[in-house]
Amino acid sequence: MRAALALLLAAALGLTACMPGAPADAPVGRQQAPRPGVDVRLSAVDAEGKGTPVEWQGEALALREPPIAGSADIADVRYVLDNGNQPGLQIRYRPEAHQRIHDGTAALVGQRAAISVDGRVLMVATVAGPFGESMLLSGLSSIAEAQALEKHITGR
Repeated sequence: MRAALALLLAAALGLTACMPGAPADAPVGRQQAPRPGVDVRLSAVDAEGKGTPVEWQGEALALREPPIAGSADIADVRYVLDNGNQPGLQIRYRPEAHQRIHDGTAALVGQRAAISVDGRVLMVATVAGPFGESMLLSGLSSIAEAQALEKHITGR
């Protein structure tokens, strides 16, 4: 299951390069935050190797602490269909975290960031633009795969 989740996020972030998602005020229904015990992080990759050492696809990386965003910052995670009608994962952040995440990602435009779940780096991508309210991970191969990733994070 972990290998499948890694491939899902790799495909998703590889295609979107950490692009902002749908507007935060778009209707979402019942909120689905990460379940207790699931640690979802968006972290800057430190080009000078200063930070928490990790490995991703055989590459030694260092992730800056603290992360730009963590599970406590996430209000909602759910699968969606993107503008190209492809399955993806929408992550909406809590209002109190918007400015901090925006500022953190604005400082990283053109640099790499990592997405990790439960301490394991699942994907590294270049930040294409700042975001703070939401993030869309698109390019998943099927709705079933997007739903599996959503269920792993939210338990629903």
